[in-house]
Amino acid sequence: MRLLTAHQGMVYAYILALHPNRSAAQDILQETNMAMWRKRDQFEPGTNFKAWAFRFAKFQTLDHLKRVKNRRWLVFGESLLEMMSEEACEMPDDFEERRGALKKCLSKLSESEQELIRAHYQSGLPLAELGDRLGRSQAAVKQLLFRLRRSLKTCIERQLSTELRPT
Repeated sequence: MRLLTAHQGMVYAYILALHPNRSAAQDILQETNMAMWRKRDQFEPGTNFKAWAFRFAKFQTLDHLKRVKNRRWLVFGESLLEMMSEEACEMPDDFEERRGALKKCLSKLSESEQELIRAHYQSGLPLAELGDRLGRSQAAVKQLLFRLRRSLKTCIERQLSTELRPT
């Protein structure tokens, strides 16, 4: 249970890398959790829990995509999904540290910058709609988001190097 809880964020991020629809990814995460719980006795303590969990998440995502494909929706082919899965498995083990650093860095942004980030990345509002709300062009909003991402990346790297530096 402790391992399952500790890896939730990382498993969710892995699923999102394979299936970028947040609503579907949340459903897949729940299905993954239930499958892992049912087969928890198959996990060997001391082995790589992340790899074990990602394998479940991959199969649950494939299963979900097969169900969606039957509805004639556009989905990735299995070979592309396999490539994406391999790349997502290389997700750094310091995911939680990076997530914490992101949270700290986001708090350093102005309220309007935080709202812009939330509107686009959490709510999924398109650039054109954000531009209308802000009275700016779509290109200007795109450029602002680029600058914010670059600023956050720099801040996260600085935060992590500070935390890793011996005292």
